[in-house]
Amino acid sequence: MSKSLSPEAIEALRRLNEVGIGQTPPLVSTSIAAELLGAGLADENGNGAIEITCDGRKYLSGDCD
Repeated sequence: MSKSLSPEAIEALRRLNEVGIGQTPPLVSTSIAAELLGAGLADENGNGAIEITCDGRKYLSGDCD
């Protein structure tokens, strides 16, 4: 069963997925960040920015259980 996310969280996850290594991730609102962090699809880096996790990439590809 896949995690249920708001449309805004899914869009934010897609934007985070487009960030290359070493690039600054886009800003994510506090509520969306909490939703993604709570679902385990994103994590906070050392600078406090939100980055997509491997589980987040799997979610977007449809490979989640």
